Amino acid sequence: MTDPTAGGPVDSLARWLVYVHPIWMVMALGLCLVALRAGLALRRAHAAKRPPPKGTRALHLRVAKPGVLLVLTGFVLGPLSVAWFRDWTPMSSFHALLGGVAAVLFAGAGLQGRRLEAGEGDARRAHAWLGGAAVVLGLTAAIAGFVLVP
Repeated sequence: MTDPTAGGPVDSLARWLVYVHPIWMVMALGLCLVALRAGLALRRAHAAKRPPPKGTRALHLRVAKPGVLLVLTGFVLGPLSVAWFRDWTPMSSFHALLGGVAAVLFAGAGLQGRRLEAGEGDARRAHAWLGGAAVVLGLTAAIAGFVLVP
């Protein structure tokens, strides 16, 4: 099915399913932006050697964990969506390249975050850089993906 906007009930369903990946990723990146903001507040407090604002760490953990899982799940949904509903070759666009690198950065930030949560303070710097780079590259991938939306 090369044109998800064609008529018929199956094509009508496909037309709507094409939007699952972009909507999914906007929500996931929104959570990651909230996590980034909370993480930066934690980092500023740590650098100033003062306690972080009340509830910031809990907020960071509460939104970062599902945010990263949703981003990584969305990374899998994208190629499936283009293969099934658009009849395109998966991972063949600039958007896919950026998304792939962003997914690796999100996974790395998540793993370093787990180390931090376990009390390994030496993971703080890597977690901060990986998380910040992941969000920036994820947003860049989203912008690059706008041209792919029907």
